[in-house]
Amino acid sequence: MKVRVRLCAALAGIGALFAGPATAVETPEARVIVKLKASSPLKQIQAASRVQSLGQRIGITALMIGQPSPELQVMRASGITSEALAAKLAQQSDVEYAVPDRIKTIRALPNDPLFNHQWYLQAPDATQPAATDALGAWNLTGGKSGVVVAVVDTGVRFEHEDLRAKLLPGYDFVLDDLNSGDGQAGRDADASDPGDYLSTADLGNLTLRAMCGNTSTTHNSSWHGTQVAGIVAAEANNSVGIAGIAGATRILPIRVLGKCGGYDSDIIAGMRWAAGLAVPGLPANPNPARIINLSLAGSGTCSDVYKNAVAEIRAAGTLIVAAAGNETSPVEEPANCPGVLGVAGIRHTGTKVGYSSYGPEVGISAPAGNCVNTGTGEPCLYPFITPINFGLNGPLGNGYTGVYDVTIGTSFAVPLVSGTAALMLAANPALSEPELTARLKRGATAFPVDPSLPICPSVTSDGQCNCTTATCGAGMLNTAAAVALAFNATASIAVSSSQVVAETAVTLTAGDSPALTSWQWSKLSGPEAGRFGSPNAASTTFTATLAGDYTIRLTVTDGSGNTASADTVITVTAPAKSSGGGGGATDFASLAGILALALFAAGRRRA
Repeated sequence: MKVRVRLCAALAGIGALFAGPATAVETPEARVIVKLKASSPLKQIQAASRVQSLGQRIGITALMIGQPSPELQVMRASGITSEALAAKLAQQSDVEYAVPDRIKTIRALPNDPLFNHQWYLQAPDATQPAATDALGAWNLTGGKSGVVVAVVDTGVRFEHEDLRAKLLPGYDFVLDDLNSGDGQAGRDADASDPGDYLSTADLGNLTLRAMCGNTSTTHNSSWHGTQVAGIVAAEANNSVGIAGIAGATRILPIRVLGKCGGYDSDIIAGMRWAAGLAVPGLPANPNPARIINLSLAGSGTCSDVYKNAVAEIRAAGTLIVAAAGNETSPVEEPANCPGVLGVAGIRHTGTKVGYSSYGPEVGISAPAGNCVNTGTGEPCLYPFITPINFGLNGPLGNGYTGVYDVTIGTSFAVPLVSGTAALMLAANPALSEPELTARLKRGATAFPVDPSLPICPSVTSDGQCNCTTATCGAGMLNTAAAVALAFNATASIAVSSSQVVAETAVTLTAGDSPALTSWQWSKLSGPEAGRFGSPNAASTTFTATLAGDYTIRLTVTDGSGNTASADTVITVTAPAKSSGGGGGATDFASLAGILALALFAAGRRRA
């Protein structure tokens, strides 16, 4: 079973030092996500039978273990690797694509917290120009927000005092029981994090060990989803713990990561459900999210299965924000997928933090935490303070990371961006998913330059460099500037019908946007001018007499004098010609043609 992990088997060769019986070679096991073409005859049978039939074609026994969407099947087979099985399936003429169902891992560095204050929420200054100025944004919004942010992660501790009032029920998508470790078979409605520890007993299970990349290293629980959720929306002004960046935002916890990370099929199913899309066998999500936070990543280019999922989710109006990765390497999947807002990590000084991945797919950068100028036993100077559980394995008491714990990673840059987007939607619910991304980028602060560092993509021995817009996105996240831009006018047009008959009026209505004071409708192109019923009203009609395509523009202005425009195209068709006689006007051109033909025929007869 092919997995993606970042741990090395440090003791891999130690067995050669001891004489003993040979160990059995593990039989590989494959997991592959398959999509059939629309013309495939297998689409006429049940999903489980499709998988069995595909397996029979290539001479293996295959079982279906899940469906991230109605068009996808996850198949499992023994005696073959995921890569080999995907390659065989891709050769079938009626298979649109087949990709290995790989593991993604959380993108925080080891959880050794070292925080004593939330420096990243303060106003930027000469010592920490990368601070986001969340305080300035709160002054604009008052911290109000009814926005739902889905944290697609390890689950959360629902009883944590700084989160329990902010959490929606959520769902657990970890399908593999060994990876899940929660004692509940398959997917269920409990998104609690049981702990993602890996114990000596876990390593004794060869199947689980193989799923984790044959590691020989144990580790404690990260409580990663609880930490990420806290950065977004820990309850503010409650005299307890920390304040989340996104004010009154609600968190929808989606559990997709277990002891060994998470399979692509579980992550995609969780993303789809979070956005309100259907997942076979599961109830509909009653609280669809406007923003999906993915503090996870895996190596490789963006696969077709992620491209399709991202496109569907964006079409539903949901923004996806993902970690670039912690590998000082090219941007990882799914942050490298078209339409995903990838986030790189920067130091307090605004330069790229050494571990952060980077590249042209990054949309924006945000603080990811860094421990600089510290000696032995000294605290980390610029980390994150986050809600956490104190249990090393299973849950115990709740609390917070301490000043001698190092909590850093691009995992924690992502929720700063997600929380900022939530504040923007609170300020202006009419913002579309593309507008959110555009205004986040437009509000970003330009990267500073440290003359002692190279320009990215060149890096120092520890991975540092001066960011550029080609490697680290539009700039440094500026929460106050982004929220201020959110208040600006937005223009959108609702059309009663995109196709109308000539001389028939079509109704045009401006979308909701805060504090609009004027509306101006105009025609940009078309066969004729056409007529507007009320060219300076929020709703109007448009009528044209000639057939053709007409481009209509709406320009709006808000109380601060800000303007915005939106265009739409209306197709005008000619009215259908009458097929009956009587009562109509005389067509003299046709009569003249008929008379000419008659005279010509008479002349031929005389000749």
